Amino acid sequence: MPDVLVLEDDELVLDMTVQALEDAGYSVQMAENGPEALRILDGGQTFQIIVADINLGEPMNGFQVVERAREARPALKVIFYSGIPANWNGRQFDETVRHLDKPFHLDALLKAMDELKVWPSQPPLLGQRSTF
Repeated sequence: MPDVLVLEDDELVLDMTVQALEDAGYSVQMAENGPEALRILDGGQTFQIIVADINLGEPMNGFQVVERAREARPALKVIFYSGIPANWNGRQFDETVRHLDKPFHLDALLKAMDELKVWPSQPPLLGQRSTF
């Protein structure tokens, strides 16, 4: 069972995020767009958390994907990230959600995972530090 579903439409950012999380000990599944993420979630896999970019292009943004995913899994934990600070304006998040501004350091992502009590299923590789 994967720990994390990473939703990101930029291939380089997706690869770097997945690699960094795997180096930290997380088992990761990736999706490049909203429909792909929903197909993965509908396929029966369970995740501790979704790490999602907001701006994915058409047809769905990260907020819409998580809203749909939470219809079946209301307690699903989420870390949103975006390079557009206005994405957070007026948004209210509950205790199962964190958000990060891009660029962010891997330590900020891992701190958010810790705050949400999402633990890696494997031992981490030491010395890995990245900024996304």
